[in-house]
Amino acid sequence: MRSQPEEFASLVRVITTAPQFFTPRITGFGTVAPSRTLEVIAQVSARVTYVNKHLKRGAFISEGDVLAILSAEDFELEIAEASSDIAVADINLEELAVELRAQQKSLKIAKAAFDLENRELSRLRTLLERRVFSEQQVENQQALVLEREATVQDLENEIALNPIRNKALEQAKRKSELNLETARLNHSRTVIRAPFDARVARVDIEIGKFVASGTSIGELDGIDTASIDVQLNPVSMSEFAGLLYEAHTEPGAGLRNVSRELEKLSARVRIGYGGAWQAKVDRISDTVDPDTRSLGLIVSVNNPYDDAHPGTRTPLVKGMFATVELTGPEVPNKTVLPRSAVTNDKVMTVSGDNRLVLVDAQIAYHHEDFVVLKAPLAAGTRVIVSDLSPAIEGMLLEPIKDDAALRNLSLAIGNVHGGESGS
Repeated sequence: MRSQPEEFASLVRVITTAPQFFTPRITGFGTVAPSRTLEVIAQVSARVTYVNKHLKRGAFISEGDVLAILSAEDFELEIAEASSDIAVADINLEELAVELRAQQKSLKIAKAAFDLENRELSRLRTLLERRVFSEQQVENQQALVLEREATVQDLENEIALNPIRNKALEQAKRKSELNLETARLNHSRTVIRAPFDARVARVDIEIGKFVASGTSIGELDGIDTASIDVQLNPVSMSEFAGLLYEAHTEPGAGLRNVSRELEKLSARVRIGYGGAWQAKVDRISDTVDPDTRSLGLIVSVNNPYDDAHPGTRTPLVKGMFATVELTGPEVPNKTVLPRSAVTNDKVMTVSGDNRLVLVDAQIAYHHEDFVVLKAPLAAGTRVIVSDLSPAIEGMLLEPIKDDAALRNLSLAIGNVHGGESGS
């Protein structure tokens, strides 16, 4: 009887895995830009009489510094003219008040005279009935009464018009006051100051030059914050977001809700070998880069010129190319394997009786040196990290623990996690 051929065990190197916490990270690139840029506009038309000697491209300007002064002669004349108009209006109002008091006294006298003449008319009419006076004398007295009544009515009409005349004078005074405010405002606008700490980006002004209202005299870049539109590979960003938000965002959350989660990210900006800067993730960019089809995140760095040291820590100057590392919060219960351990969505594992078992594996996150599986492997699973050909499921294996591969994996993960610390 023919004997069964002896089964030989294939030698393989393995590492033992266990679900662990993993910190997702992604790297993108972008160009440094100031978070705010101001084009300085002349608000009045005038000739330039002074320009700050530091108003030069690349120079630093402090908040409140005088950038330029325009001729104020025209506005000083306007201030004097408006002030004179206000004084005239005050005189007219005072004159009207005096007239009112005089009219009121005249009205009082006129009413007394009217009352006196009216009583005299009544007396004459009584005497006429007794035929002591003639009708002509009564008619003459009646004409005098009507004359006194007309005087009273005229005075009352003039007094009644007084509020309207007063209102017209008040409006004229108010118009002159507005002209004065406008002239003073324009006068103040002849002194152009820096609204914030800035670096000069452009200068379009010189002494003796006439500038019209609305003309640009230069451009300032704010230095309190630098902004970087970080371009990220869509696939890498999708994996990063998948790991980040599967445990921190409810299913179906909209873009606004996802944007709120950005505050949980940390970021670090690097400029070549010029040091690193801690940054804040502000928002998702509103567009996709038309050339690379990459997604964008806007990150900001506070005080990009502070603590700069030539050769070791370069300030974040506008136009610099930057590398930005984004790091999310830890994700629990993840299996991390060397990248070579996953082939064709399969992981080669060793069973308890040292047999080859092929396990389906979907990758949630790719890195240069390792991958993170969507579904974790059971703790204690032995994963093959060496080449095995042919790989026949159920074949007998002789596993040898690969301490070097485990150390390399730990080192690669540690380098990723190390991106969170320090600057």
